[in-house]
Amino acid sequence: DISSMLVAQTAAPKKGDYVIDVCAAPGGKSTHIAELLQGSGHVLARDLTDTKVGMIEENIDRHGLKNMSAEVWDATVPDADSAGKADILICDLPCSGLGVLGRKKDIRYKMTPESVDELAALQRQILDTVHTYVKPNGVLVYSTCTIDEAENEDNVRWFIEKHPEFELDKSFAEGTGMKQILPGEHGSDGFFIARFIKSKL
Repeated sequence: DISSMLVAQTAAPKKGDYVIDVCAAPGGKSTHIAELLQGSGHVLARDLTDTKVGMIEENIDRHGLKNMSAEVWDATVPDADSAGKADILICDLPCSGLGVLGRKKDIRYKMTPESVDELAALQRQILDTVHTYVKPNGVLVYSTCTIDEAENEDNVRWFIEKHPEFELDKSFAEGTGMKQILPGEHGSDGFFIARFIKSKL
């Protein structure tokens, strides 16, 4: 969907950047970023299971990308080797999917207030784990395919309060640093994107 393509555009990778996508399957956003790097740098795409990583690897092969790799990694588990290495960190995290109800109507029968709360807590757990991968002056892009405030704006506020070395990028989304796209807007699904910059501290 066009809204998910905005993640790569929001990340705005520069030639030679090292990018980590912590929940990448099936790999559309990661491959888009790798293509924008025009053969330079590297994109490391991770997901939880062999099946999901296999989907990413199929995308890598289909696009013929030499600057991208995939591996199995649980985003809730810290990776000391990745600390301070990412110019860009993509956190397109598991969510309630309330922005894609138009295409996935079964979501309305599965999602409950309790499950939304559980997902918001998981998102915070992942952000709390992976933020250390970002270099000073690096970028963290947080996105979901939901319109739920607890998973979006509330998580942004929580993240800034807990990790003050990150701030919203005021050059994005008319000075707000975050953008909520509603279902049908621009002919797209509902989607949320926030762009953070890590200070030198």
